[in-house]
Amino acid sequence: MKKHFIIIFLLAFAASSFAQTNKDTKDDKVERKQEIRENAAEKKIVSKLKVDNNLFRRQMLALPEYADERKKIPALQKASKMPVKIAVYVDSLGDAGDEAKTLTGYICENVGDNSTNIFEVTYDRALKKITTVKPTGETSDIEQDNDTEVKKAGAKKPAAKKAKGDDDDDDADEDAPAKKKLKDEE
Repeated sequence: MKKHFIIIFLLAFAASSFAQTNKDTKDDKVERKQEIRENAAEKKIVSKLKVDNNLFRRQMLALPEYADERKKIPALQKASKMPVKIAVYVDSLGDAGDEAKTLTGYICENVGDNSTNIFEVTYDRALKKITTVKPTGETSDIEQDNDTEVKKAGAKKPAAKKAKGDDDDDDADEDAPAKKKLKDEE
């Protein structure tokens, strides 16, 4: 008897699971097709943006400004005694997906924990080219220190050599204080 009860109990679960299958109606099928189309359009936009970002990034790496900054790395590492990296990145926060006509990127200098944007680069998505490269005006502390040292060294002028027979200037300077003392005494 218990065997029959267990068999009936198991068959009841199986029958109820088959009864719950829902056949798609035409409306459900249409909705699914629309969702698939929307997803495909979104995927197409995302893949196009990825292609543009990748192309933009490769073009930034080929810029002469990037190469010039890379040449400065040994001097910066020597001055800072920290690891120095010159990086390129695309700013994706300003994008509005496919509607954005331009992309913005930066050539960035990382010295230790400090990061500085050196150049701002604009890319036109319609032309598939970089349109502008502007210096941001930001410089790292190490570069500023190096610039001030160079200016100080350039500001110091070597003392002019005096001719051997030109001792008159020295005598004139020595006589002036002596005259002042004489006036004070009178």
